[in-house]
Amino acid sequence: MKTNFILLPMFFVLFIGTTNEYSQAQVISPVSSQTFLFPPYLHRLQDWIQSPENKIELRLRLLDASVSNAGVCLRMKLFSNNLQIENPTPIPQIFYLNGNENLILNAADLWSYFSHTNLRLSGSDQNDFIKNGGQLPDGIYHLSFEVYEARSGNKVSFEEIPAIFSLLSCDPPILNTPFNESTVLMENIPLTRFQWTPRHWSAKGFVSTEYTFEIAEIPESFLGDWQQNFNSLPLILKENTTQCSFSYGMELPLLKPGNRYAFRVKASCQNRNGESLLFKNNGYSEVFSFVCKENCTPVSNVQITAITSCSASLNWSNQIRAEKYKIYYRKGGIENAQWFIKKISSDTLHYALDNLEAATTYECKIGTICAYSESDPSNTYHFTTLSSENTVLQCGNHNTNNTNTQDQSPLFLLQRFDKVQTKMGFAINIEEVSGENGYFSGSGYTHIPLLANTGIKVKFKHIFVNKNYELVSGKFEASSSKKKL
Repeated sequence: MKTNFILLPMFFVLFIGTTNEYSQAQVISPVSSQTFLFPPYLHRLQDWIQSPENKIELRLRLLDASVSNAGVCLRMKLFSNNLQIENPTPIPQIFYLNGNENLILNAADLWSYFSHTNLRLSGSDQNDFIKNGGQLPDGIYHLSFEVYEARSGNKVSFEEIPAIFSLLSCDPPILNTPFNESTVLMENIPLTRFQWTPRHWSAKGFVSTEYTFEIAEIPESFLGDWQQNFNSLPLILKENTTQCSFSYGMELPLLKPGNRYAFRVKASCQNRNGESLLFKNNGYSEVFSFVCKENCTPVSNVQITAITSCSASLNWSNQIRAEKYKIYYRKGGIENAQWFIKKISSDTLHYALDNLEAATTYECKIGTICAYSESDPSNTYHFTTLSSENTVLQCGNHNTNNTNTQDQSPLFLLQRFDKVQTKMGFAINIEEVSGENGYFSGSGYTHIPLLANTGIKVKFKHIFVNKNYELVSGKFEASSSKKKL
């Protein structure tokens, strides 16, 4: 009996000790877990935990009011249709719960659950997630935390209410003007407004939008797709603006006529904490191009006068930007006939076609040559020279005193290789000359169409020539026949 009396207390102590050990190792009463994620929703997990504004909140509640200081661990789960990100096992970080009280954890408490070393990925979008530097693809997501008893490792959360949110990256701006593949006149560049339309206004919580306008030159020698290789083009200008337009002013780098340019716009948007909204294509719009062109207008109002059997005079109106004029002429009615081309200074609005054939129809047109480009030729004009029977005497001998009908402004200097036009259409090619201020002496030569364009040498003395290279007074004499021309 003495032995039994002694053993009984020992057994009781053993039983009590065993009961306490079992109580501490048993599964604690159910815990509720509810997760909150606050907008604006960001595509990078690191942004959730590094944001100066708390983005995540987890509320845990131990339902048994009699239990206190119960240690628990957590496991994060985040999934969409094509991607699942989770902690493979509970993170060995212990949080303590008291019965019937809420424990609220924020991003600072939960950062380790989103560390890349603690994540396991699965699903068809996992490669995109890795390639994009931890950027979640668009989709609808569920974020939740499972709760485990720290000592036993048993799951004790009876429900995990997730934060359900949608990630949708915004479209970049749409370019409006100038239109793609358009032409912009050089004088309109200061008035040209590059305009675009935003497509992210529905993103709530993002209040500050900035646009980066970029324009680059497309060299003629550039090979390849300039739209896809914009960064390879010589950049002319890069400017930031908060407006949906940009005016290219005179103070900016000059856009040269004849060159082709490409431009694009990048949108970036932040909230008050500096967190960035995700845009497709990194916020870049399409790339548009345009050609900068000089407003070099063709000649208009061409008049053909003083038609003889061997010549005709062309007159036209002045073009403001002209530096030279380009004269085209050829025989008419002949298929693929060759155009003869003469370039003359913009100082004159007159040109005499000489050495023409009698009784022949000709075509002519005039183009404008400007500083950086040249216009298309004017409309084509037609004229017919007179027959040789009507003009044989006129081409051989005529009055040169035309002071009443011609410009009296003197030509300051006449030089070798210049041409002087007589009233009847002869062009005298100057070989030797002396004098100035309209009065000149010397020698030259011309061609007579009636004599199969035979060249004839001439001499002249103290003739008066106006600024249009027209003979006003005096005479040209053939060196052999002494005929006046």
